[in-house]
Amino acid sequence: MLPAKRRARILQHLRAETFATLQDLSERLEMSVSTIRRDVEYLDANGHLVRTRGGAMLAPGAFDAREVEADISAELEAPAKRAIGRAAAPLIGTRATVIFDSGSTTAAVARAAVEAGLDFSSVTNDMAIAGLLAETGREAELTGGRVRPGSCTLIGAGTAAAFAALRADIAFIGAHAVAAEGMSDTTSELAQVKTAILGAARRVVLVADATKFDMRSFRLFGRLDQVETVVSDRRLGAPSCAWVEAAGPHLILTEPTAP
Repeated sequence: MLPAKRRARILQHLRAETFATLQDLSERLEMSVSTIRRDVEYLDANGHLVRTRGGAMLAPGAFDAREVEADISAELEAPAKRAIGRAAAPLIGTRATVIFDSGSTTAAVARAAVEAGLDFSSVTNDMAIAGLLAETGREAELTGGRVRPGSCTLIGAGTAAAFAALRADIAFIGAHAVAAEGMSDTTSELAQVKTAILGAARRVVLVADATKFDMRSFRLFGRLDQVETVVSDRRLGAPSCAWVEAAGPHLILTEPTAP
């Protein structure tokens, strides 16, 4: 098992259980205690958990404002992201112009659209998404901008301006956190780009797994009434479903699936 997948599974387990011993994690992941210890030390050093005597616990506010590294993020909630991608991709019309926000969930939408053989052109600020689309012979335009360290994301005023000049048919947007008062992300620059995306398409679809809801991050970038459709998974609780639908978007819930 690759380190990123192990670390994602450790964080997911701690989200559910709050605390775990190294032995518990070793048995759950079927890895040696020494390997798990190194992963815990890495996650502790990066502020995602707190190492304790013989175990680990989730760091306070670990998922509110702090991002995990891109390789770990791609593995977090992977079954839910795949299901969300498959449910969201059919919203793309024939020969539509599509905006893909950066992120692992929007990447799942792009991948599902390719697998479904959909015909579309796209603009994105995610170099990995652009690469995926280009490899399959689909037109993919990059916005330009600065490369965010440790990721494939393009950010900055130039990125936001590129999106602001567009009028696409549909945009797929992600969020670090979603609450009744709005969608938020971890930095002002990410929020600036996402705000531009909200105004750059006739239809906007928020794609976010259930763990992102009832959370708040550093910078608000938009309201739910700016979104036509929200695609999440069936773990989303009834109270969260109620305030999402009260804001106006159509809500689609999927069942997390295996590859």
